[in-house]
Amino acid sequence: MFLRIRSLNHTAKELVGRIETKVPTVLRLGSVTPTEEIFAFEISKKRAFKEINTALSCKISGDKIKMKEAFINSGVLTAEYTILSNSDNWNIFPAIIKHKHSSKGENIYYITNNEELIDFKRKHANCENYIIEKYYMYAREYRLHVTNNGCFYACRKMLKTDAKIRWHRHENNSVWILEENPDFNTPTNWDKIVTECIKAKNAVGLDIAAIDIKVQTSKHDEPKFIILETNSAPSLGEIGVEKYINCLKNLVNEI
Repeated sequence: MFLRIRSLNHTAKELVGRIETKVPTVLRLGSVTPTEEIFAFEISKKRAFKEINTALSCKISGDKIKMKEAFINSGVLTAEYTILSNSDNWNIFPAIIKHKHSSKGENIYYITNNEELIDFKRKHANCENYIIEKYYMYAREYRLHVTNNGCFYACRKMLKTDAKIRWHRHENNSVWILEENPDFNTPTNWDKIVTECIKAKNAVGLDIAAIDIKVQTSKHDEPKFIILETNSAPSLGEIGVEKYINCLKNLVNEI
């Protein structure tokens, strides 16, 4: 039998029929479909099954508020934040405002002072659905794909030369640089970064996840970094698919 794939990202379809399993197993990449629905037959027959990424872990990862709460509870190195409705005393600028379900550069806003914050709150209802966090002007941004065994795939997000929006990197204004490229510019404290990414993954309860981070420039001997967010449904290009297949062939036997 093959690993069942449940995902909100169409690129995950390339994983279907590629990873064999000994018992019925599902991999959730962002899906919150209940276990009882996926394994209705196995449950009715009292047969064993496995899950890679629970529905709850995907739900937490997909909600910026729940994700941040999980980070703080686990001591993950992340940006200072608060829920926007509780931001009357916020005085850290510049700052980023994010809707709890923001993604791909949408519903994310950059503000530089208290007047802009007040104006944003005046124009937007349901402020309890937004967070505001400190904006770190670190020059490098990476995405690490991790399990408890470490990082099995990583890319650097680099702004396109003609990018108009330069405070936030997303698929429309950035290119992805692989580790083999000299421009990847591996931070000197990469091992510490990987460890913190695994900590972030575990904080939200995922077994496999993509973690976005920001890092200071390479002029620092020990560059500072922060965890931006977890992503349980990352886009997978051709190389990413092969990396995931190789990783999952081992992971299905470890869970």
